Amino acid sequence: RVCTFAMTGSNFTEQHWYYCYTCGLTQSEGCCSVCIRVCHKGHVVSYSRRSRFFCDCGAGGLASRGIRCSALTPRGSAAARSPPPAE
Repeated sequence: RVCTFAMTGSNFTEQHWYYCYTCGLTQSEGCCSVCIRVCHKGHVVSYSRRSRFFCDCGAGGLASRGIRCSALTPRGSAAARSPPPAE
């Protein structure tokens, strides 16, 4: 599974979302259910609600703090481990 931003971009889409107090994603900013388990594992987090939302983690909302979303691409898949085809 990947960050919902990879599929929705900055379009507001009905989904569950969470606050990450460790990263400062609070009030109108937050992260999707994939990012909360991947990028924000071990952080101080809480459930926000289900509503129209796009993932601020995936959108790069934390890039200014040197934090990049780790869930924008599939992790651990065979395709990710395979070398690119020879030309």
